[in-house]
This record gives sequence, structure tokens and C-alpha cells, in this order.
Amino acid sequence: MTPPPARAANAARPTADDVVVGIVTYGARRTMLLAVLERLREERAGRVVVVDNGAHWPVADDLAAQFGDWIDVVPMGANMGSAAGFVTAFEAALRTDRSFVWILDDDNRPHAGCLAALLAAHAEEAMQTPRDLLAVVAMRAEHFAGHVSAKQLMTRWNSFSGFHVADLVSKVLHRLPGRKQALQGRVQLGVTHFGGMLLHRALIERIGLPRRDFFMYGDDTELTWRITAGGGRIVQVADALVEDLEGSFQQTSHVRNRFIGALLSDSDFRTYYSVRNLAYFESRFRCSRRMMFTLNRRLYFAILHRYARRLNRMERYHFIRASADEGLGGRLGPDNRFPLR
Repeated sequence: MTPPPARAANAARPTADDVVVGIVTYGARRTMLLAVLERLREERAGRVVVVDNGAHWPVADDLAAQFGDWIDVVPMGANMGSAAGFVTAFEAALRTDRSFVWILDDDNRPHAGCLAALLAAHAEEAMQTPRDLLAVVAMRAEHFAGHVSAKQLMTRWNSFSGFHVADLVSKVLHRLPGRKQALQGRVQLGVTHFGGMLLHRALIERIGLPRRDFFMYGDDTELTWRITAGGGRIVQVADALVEDLEGSFQQTSHVRNRFIGALLSDSDFRTYYSVRNLAYFESRFRCSRRMMFTLNRRLYFAILHRYARRLNRMERYHFIRASADEGLGGRLGPDNRFPLR
């Protein structure tokens, strides 16, 4: 079906009413989703699309009773994976007559004024970048705290699992006292998360939808890589903040480094899909020098092996290595060994 034309709006100064918010929810996350929706109502977002990706509560009935026809609920019937959920969210958003799409996780509660700040930033950045090549994204709490810098969101070419030998010195210096970078107003990113990203519908119409075969994790990295690889820009806006009501499993600020964090994870499901999909992405899209990529892969596993022996986590080491090998071999999609629950 051909989507309706975009709403007539001042391209330079869009308003909150020009925005449709796309959210994917699942499981027993009702309380967090309701908190996000209440804030979106305060932000005066034009419409909201909620994808029911296997939630354990009557999403459509409850949201209709509380929010009326401001929210459209799209049922998936069961949890089909986050990639399929976000594909559905984008598709449903593009069927509305709103010009801008704002993607949030169901636990991403915006701070007051977040949407207005993103819209203002998009209008200003669109003066130099066409809106079909531009996305702006809110700052997450862990970024604001300095645990994850903007630079870390895009690793060097030929990195493996985010590791590159050239980063060793800079990572040591970053841990020295007084080396924290000051918060910048706007930072250009290479890739970003879906949660908090605002874009004009023309961008998705140009670059396409997320890839369903990523299934879980990495679908946002692959899609947003298409923006910058195609000559576009992703701009992180410091005064547009979102709060993660549930901590990310990737949050590793409580451990010394990424190697220990990977080894201490007890979730086979999350480890498998995240490691496998990242290995696939890096080897297919961020590898320009095979010898350097191979060097970084070998060094990464050498360091991981050392920590695994020290922590008595050799079984986890072998699991991570096997997961990465599957991604390097081109495997994507769901795996029956690690089903959704």
C-alpha cells in the first residue's frame, strides 16, 4: 500500500505535532511503557505507534482505555525478535501522515523538553545536510555520565568486537585522572542506537528498513551505518536527554574493561546474538584491510583468553569464540538453541 503524503509542515521549524513515535514492547514491561507514554503526552507528540511484540498484558485494551486513539497498537502475535519489531514500527509510522519519526525503546523516558530540543537541532542541522540524509539522537544517561563516549559508538575500521590495537594507548590515557572529556553540545556519530533517534520519513524512504535477519541486536548499528556510509550524518544532541528506566545489559561501567564484562555475562542468549551479529557486521562492512582485521581478532581473543584463565571462565571464552565464528561465517537469523522466551 502506498503511504499517504507527508503532512504539510514548515521544514525549517517542525513541531511536536509533526512527529509520530515508534515503540516496540514485549514481555511484562507495562509499568515502564506507561511512564514513557505519559512523558510523550507531556511532550505533545502528534501520534504514537506501539508494536506489541509478545507482551504479557492486554496492550491494545489498556492503552486504548488510558490514551484513546492517540496511540495505534500493532500486534505481532508473539515475540518475533527486536529487528522484526522495529521493522514493523517503522512501517506503521510511515503509514501515518506525520513527517518525522522518533524511535524509542519501551524504557526510554525522555526528559522534559527532549523532543523540542531534537526538533530544533534537526531544523538547524538540515541547513547543511538534506533531511533524507540526516538523523539526530538524544543523549542517553550513561553517555552523559561519561561511561560511554560518542567515539566508542563507532570503532576504528578493521576492529574486532570493538577492539583495535591502535586504541590501546588512548584507552590507557582515558582512564587516567582528569582525562574525562567535557560534554559537547552536539557530536557527530558513525552509528547509533534506535532509542532516541529522530529522523524525517524521507531518510527511511531513501535508505530502507532495518534488516530482519539480524533478529536480535545489531539491527540498529547496521541501519544507522547505512546513513553515514551513504554520505549522511547522525548528530547526538546533548540537551536532549532520555533516561533508561531499565539498565542495559551492555552497561560495563562497574567492571574494569570490555573483556571482563563479556566473560562475566551469564546470558547465553544475549551473548550469542550480540557477539555473532557484531562479528558479522564488522567483517562485512567495516573491514578494509583483512590482515589488520585478523590481527585485531587474534589479539582480542588472546587478551580474552588471559582474563578467562584468571577468572576461571574458560567455558564462557569458548562460547564467545564459537559465537563470533558463526558471525564471521555469515550466519544470521534466529537460532533454535537460543529461542525467545
